[in-house]
Amino acid sequence: MKKRKIVLFIIFFLIITPYLVAGQETEIPIRFSISLLSPNDNAARKQFSLLMQHQLPKIGIGVHLHESTTWGNIADRSWSYPLIDYDYIPTYAEGGYDILFVKWSWDLEWDPTGVFDCSYLSCLLHGDNFYQYHNPNYDTKLAQYLTELDPFQRTAYSHEMQAMLYEDLPAISIVYPKSLAASKEGLVGIDYLLLSLAKHRSEKWDDPSDHIIKTAVPETMNAFNDFNERTIIDRKWLTSVYGSLFQRGQNHHGWEPIIALNYSLSTDGKNYTIAIDQNAMFSDGSPLLAEDIKYTYNLHMTPAVNSVNYGYFNRWLASNDSIEIIDSHTLNFNLSSTYAFSMNLFSIGILDKSNVEPAISTYGYSIFEEEPLTGDVQDTLVTSCGPFMLENYSSTNVKLIQNPYWNKLNSSQGSQPYLDELSFIYYKGKDSTLADLISNKIDLIDPELGITPSADFWGYDIEGHLVQKLENQELAVNMKHPVFGTGELTPVGTPAAAKSVRKAISHAIPRNVIVDQIYEGLASPGVSPIPKGCIGFDQSLEPYAYDLDIAVEHIEDAGFVTMWSGTDFTPTSGFTISVLLFVLIGLAYLSFTGRG
Repeated sequence: MKKRKIVLFIIFFLIITPYLVAGQETEIPIRFSISLLSPNDNAARKQFSLLMQHQLPKIGIGVHLHESTTWGNIADRSWSYPLIDYDYIPTYAEGGYDILFVKWSWDLEWDPTGVFDCSYLSCLLHGDNFYQYHNPNYDTKLAQYLTELDPFQRTAYSHEMQAMLYEDLPAISIVYPKSLAASKEGLVGIDYLLLSLAKHRSEKWDDPSDHIIKTAVPETMNAFNDFNERTIIDRKWLTSVYGSLFQRGQNHHGWEPIIALNYSLSTDGKNYTIAIDQNAMFSDGSPLLAEDIKYTYNLHMTPAVNSVNYGYFNRWLASNDSIEIIDSHTLNFNLSSTYAFSMNLFSIGILDKSNVEPAISTYGYSIFEEEPLTGDVQDTLVTSCGPFMLENYSSTNVKLIQNPYWNKLNSSQGSQPYLDELSFIYYKGKDSTLADLISNKIDLIDPELGITPSADFWGYDIEGHLVQKLENQELAVNMKHPVFGTGELTPVGTPAAAKSVRKAISHAIPRNVIVDQIYEGLASPGVSPIPKGCIGFDQSLEPYAYDLDIAVEHIEDAGFVTMWSGTDFTPTSGFTISVLLFVLIGLAYLSFTGRG
C-alpha cells in the first residue's frame, strides 16, 4: 500500500512539475562581471540603465558595480582619459570604463567624423572615439562619405557604414527619443523638426487670429549675438534674426537660397562661386554687399572674437584670403578640401560691416559680450537680414518684430513674414506652461520643454505635434575590454567571440519595453548609431530582437558554458526539466519494485 501511494505521489508530481517550472525566469551562471557607467542627469536613462543592470545577469554577465555619476567623472574615464598609466582606455577596474550609457545628438546630415574612425595617430588623439573601435574598411568608407557631393552616392556610403556598425556593435543603440510640441489650435506653417533643431523658417509661421506667436522654451537665453550662442535654445531667436546665404527648406529640408541667388561649384568640389541677391538689405535699410559676407566670416575666424564657430571655419577655410570678393554681389569660397556638407558653412548669419567695423575700432571685441540694445553695442550686432528684428531682449523674454525690408528679397517673393510679433519666453515648470497654453497666455510649447503624452491638457483646444529627435541613446562598449572588446579572455579567445558577446548584450535589451514604459511611447527602438530622421538613415536595418535564448546562444558561441558551473548545476532550459523528470521516473520505478 505504501509503494502504491509513493507511486501515485510521484506520478502526480511528474504531472505538475512542468506547471511549477513554467513561467519561472531561468537563470544561468555568471561567467564574467563588469561595471556599468551612466550619467545621472537624465531620468529615462537612469531607468533603462538600471533595467540593464538586472538584464545582463540573465545571460551570464554579472554587474558588480553600477556608477551613476556626473559628466566630469565620466569624461575622466572615457574621452578625457589622461593616457598616463595606459596608452589606451582600460577597463573600469583599471580607471577606464567597461560599458557607458551615453547619448549622441546629430544634425540632419550625419557627420560622425572622429567618433568611430582611427585615421590619425590613434583613436583617442583623433577625436571622440573613446570606444577605441578600429575598422580600416569603415575608415575608408567614411573618407568617401565625407567627400562625396552626390547625395545619392553619399547615402549609399552611409548605408555601408551603418551596416558595419550594426554588425560590429561598438555602440549598441537602445532607443531614438522623440519629443512632443504643443500649440493652440490654428497655428500654421511650423515645421516642428526644424524648430527642434533651431533651423526653423519663422517667416512662414502664422496665427491667423492675431499674427502673434509666443513660444515657451525650457531654458534662459544667454546668447547676445550669433557669435556666442552656446545652446539650441539660444538659437531659437537668433535663427529668426540673422539671415544667411542658404537655409533648410520647409518640410523637404533641402537647402534653399535666402541671401544667395545661386552658386556654381568647381570640378574638384573646393571652390564655390556664390551670387548674392542684389535686393538684399539689412533690417536698417542698408544694402547687403559681398564685403559684408566676407567680413562676417573673417570675424568668426578671428581668435579675439571668441566665436563658437572659430574651429569649424578654420578647418575648412585656411585663411581670410580663402574668401575672395569678385564684385559687390559675387564671392568665391575656396575650401581647403572637398566637403560633403559644405552648405552648412553658408548658413551663418550676416553682419553689416559698415556698422560693426567702426564699433570694434572704438570699443574693441568686448562688444560681443554685451547685452544687445544696451551699452556701447546697442543693435550693432543684431542688425542682420533675417525675417525678424530684435525689439526687446532679456534672458527670459525675447521679442521680435518684422524686418521691414524682408520683402525685397527674391526668396521672399515680395512678401513680409506673416507674423507681426514672435516671442520666446522662458518657462521653468511644465504645469505652469500647460496652464498658460490653455489660457492663451502663450501659443506654442517648444518640443525641448519635455511634455509627455500623459500631460493633462488634451481635452482643451490644444494640438500635439510629435517630433523625431535626432538623438541616439546607446550603450557604448570599450573595445579594449578583454572579454567583449578584444575577446582575448573569452574561452575562444578571438575578436569574433567578443562580437558574439556584444550581440548577446544587444539581444538582452528590451527596447519595446523601454519605449512603451519608460518613454511613454516617445521613442522608437534603436538600430544603429545614426538615428532615425537623419538624412541617409538605413530603414532596411531592424533592431536586434529582444530574445534571451538568442543572447545565451551568442554567449555560448564565445565559448562560455551556460548550463554547468563546475560541480554546480543551474536550471536553464527544457533540457534541465527533462533531466529532473527522468530522475523522478527512476525513483518511481525503484519504489514500485522495492529496490533502492
